[in-house]
Amino acid sequence: MKSWVKPVVAVLCGGVVCVVFSDGVAADRKFVAAAMMVGYALVLLRFHKKTALKQCRDTARESDYLVAYATETGTARQFAKQTCKLIQKEGMRASLIELNELASAQVPARALLVVASTTGNGDAPRTAGAWQEVSRALQGFASCSYAVLALGDRSYPRFCCFGIEVASDLRQIGAIPLFEPVLVHQGDPASVKYWFSQLAQSVVPTKH
Repeated sequence: MKSWVKPVVAVLCGGVVCVVFSDGVAADRKFVAAAMMVGYALVLLRFHKKTALKQCRDTARESDYLVAYATETGTARQFAKQTCKLIQKEGMRASLIELNELASAQVPARALLVVASTTGNGDAPRTAGAWQEVSRALQGFASCSYAVLALGDRSYPRFCCFGIEVASDLRQIGAIPLFEPVLVHQGDPASVKYWFSQLAQSVVPTKH
């Protein structure tokens, strides 16, 4: 809620209470005063709702790239933020969300980029715990370009399994891979550098 709307609405609500329980004021005047304050509060709340929805729609329309992350310890989120910065540096818009929120997100104009960690024996991390349900509601992302950065640990038999699963699910709904999933062992700098080089070639247009 906008910073000035909330306190004004609170004051109006307090005013209604004061008017209703005040002594020495005719009942009809109490009613008129209370109704006016309630009406004004409702107008403010309606204005805030419309403004917030417009801002959300504008932000969604202006997103060239949607960067979704699945993280347990925060590493995937950090790489996702770096990915957003790379895109924004090129003068384009990027939105950052948790992978659990993907089904309700606006399809980006250019591409979906996923940074996904794998936990345990190939399990989804906490910000992607609902992936099984989310993946069944991504029809809007059919024909959308995508790329996946999968983080994991080679000491586990199902290395980067969750990131690979996400890439497979996106391909199955008809999304178009920009390049094969980039698999990273324990944040290996060379593999991460390769991810960014692939983005520079396949996602971010070269400056002239």
